[in-house]
Order: sequence, then structure tokens, then C-alpha cells
Amino acid sequence: MTIADLTEEEALRIVAKAAAEVDARLAERKFTTADDIGEIGLDSVATLELIVSIEDQTGLSFDDDVLFGVNTVGDVVELIRSGTPAVREG
Repeated sequence: MTIADLTEEEALRIVAKAAAEVDARLAERKFTTADDIGEIGLDSVATLELIVSIEDQTGLSFDDDVLFGVNTVGDVVELIRSGTPAVREG
């Protein structure tokens, strides 16, 4: 299975795990793709931490400007499902 083969539910689980790492208060929250990032309590710094956590979990790499297009959990799910595997140097 590749990242593109992930179901929406599987991608939401990745988001939920990353969100709980960023803010423990989100550990029990059930996320939907319609959830607004700001309304769930993530500011721009926390959203960056969320993206980094997802990169660590999945081995994906996102462009630095990815935050400009992230407004909802659905946006994050789409990032995951369309992500590019990271190229590791060394």
C-alpha cells in the first residue's frame, strides 16, 4: 500500500495521532475533514508542528509553503494522500 492508497479514514488517523502529539488536549477528539484548523485550536506554529509530525510518521516531505493552503483537516488529509516520499540525504 502506498500513501495514495490510504483511505480518508486512515489519513484521518494519521492526523489525529499527530494532533495529539502537538496538543494533548486533542488526543480524544474525533476529526472530520470539515474541521477548521484554527477552530480545533491549532495556530500557525502548532500547524507546522502537526505537518512535521505527519512527515515523521509517514516518511513524506512537504514543501515549506504548504501551510498557506492548510485551512481544514481535509486539506491535511489531501496533503497526506498526495504526498511525496522524502529524499533522505547521506
